[in-house]
Amino acid sequence: MAPLPLFAAIAALIPSFATPESSFVLGVQRGESILLSNLTCEPAGGLHPRADEACLALSGVDGQIDGLSTGEGLCTLEHDPVRVTASGTWRGERRSFEAEFPNPCVMRAQTGPVFDF
Repeated sequence: MAPLPLFAAIAALIPSFATPESSFVLGVQRGESILLSNLTCEPAGGLHPRADEACLALSGVDGQIDGLSTGEGLCTLEHDPVRVTASGTWRGERRSFEAEFPNPCVMRAQTGPVFDF
């Protein structure tokens, strides 16, 4: 009957791989083109090229993407619609976001680095 404690001891030595509590699947659609990326935070990572900056921005608004707004940038009135989506969790709480912007400049001004990939 000794195998059970032995298995418990071995299991304790194996590192656990937990899903990050803060992660998003992000999508950007421009015309017929769709780009997807994943972003994990705490620690920053995933396929997002600006993960550190995006996670920092999200930290400031408790993972609520609709709370982001850099207020930076002068955008033209160009009509080049961009639709964005985000689905995931922030510190264990479900989050989702959908929006359409008149052009990529406005998208970046309103969402910072989160959808800039």
